[in-house]
Amino acid sequence: MNKSRTVLAFATAALVVALGSPAVAAPAPVAGKGAGPAHCVLVLDGMKAGESTSHVSLHQCFNGPDAFARATAAVPRAAAQTELMTWAEDADWGGAYTKVYGNAGPCDAAGYSFSPNSWWSTHLSSLLVDGGCTKAFLSGPRGNGTFGRSVSYVGDTLNDAVTYVKIWRG
Repeated sequence: MNKSRTVLAFATAALVVALGSPAVAAPAPVAGKGAGPAHCVLVLDGMKAGESTSHVSLHQCFNGPDAFARATAAVPRAAAQTELMTWAEDADWGGAYTKVYGNAGPCDAAGYSFSPNSWWSTHLSSLLVDGGCTKAFLSGPRGNGTFGRSVSYVGDTLNDAVTYVKIWRG
């Protein structure tokens, strides 16, 4: 995919949010033949006192050429106003996407932390951090890393092996 199409796809992906089930039960993104990559949405609640992870309140995926339109139509306004990050299946922001939104507003020092569902744990390769977040910490079975706002490739240690994500303003 050339750079302008990648940028356009990423900008369009910013509109994706939908109601759904918790991350563990969400369907895996599926790139159907000729249907285009899946576009998913994940909405996190803020962490409450004493909690170490954010509750996943919504997670849903859309496939096909009208995936963006269907996702846009389902956007909960409050969550849509706080886009926290975008994951991409492939390096340089290619393949399937998940947009992560926060119900508790922009990032602060506490931020948001969560575990991707089983599909994303084995498919995450690049990401963008937004919503006032400036840092992302990723951890997996082969190691961990801390990143800034734009990560075109998470590196060999974390590529397709992310089991925990924390984002914050730091």
